[in-house]
Parts: sequence; C-alpha cells; structure tokens
Amino acid sequence: MSESNATSQEYEAKRAQLLSESLELCDDFSKFSDEYSFLCDAFAAVAREPECITPPTSEGIWYVCYRLKMQVRSYRDKINSIHEGLRAIKRG
Repeated sequence: MSESNATSQEYEAKRAQLLSESLELCDDFSKFSDEYSFLCDAFAAVAREPECITPPTSEGIWYVCYRLKMQVRSYRDKINSIHEGLRAIKRG
C-alpha cells in the first residue's frame, strides 16, 4: 500500500470517528436540552412561590445546578475535542 493510500485511509478513519462522535454528542445534547428545559420551568415555578423553598428544596436546587454545570463543562470539553480533531485533519 502506498503512503498516499495510507494517509487517505487514516484521514477517512479519523473523519468517520469525528463524525460519529459529533452525531453522538448532538443526540446526547438533544436529550439534555429537553430534560433541562423542564428543569428551568420548575425553577421558575419555585421562584414564584418563595415560601416553598425549604432547606431540602434549597439543597436539591444546589445539587441540580452543580450537576448542570458539570454536564455543560463536559459538553464543552467534547466539543473542543471534536474541533481539535477537525483542525488536526485539516492541517494534515
């Protein structure tokens, strides 16, 4: 096999991998978006009734917000990884 064919196959393999990762990320983010849009509505409802914010409710809100922050960071890292992979094959 020539070097050109090997390089082309490596490029196509990397491209296919990045495409797969991108599609999986889009699917995951779509589910995430649906779940957290519901959560935002719930937070808005709680904010309209501040007397219902008990210590356990406050703790639950903190926990959900923390998980949300971690999930958003995870998506950011995955997007950055895919972008770096795309940059690498573009330079290649």
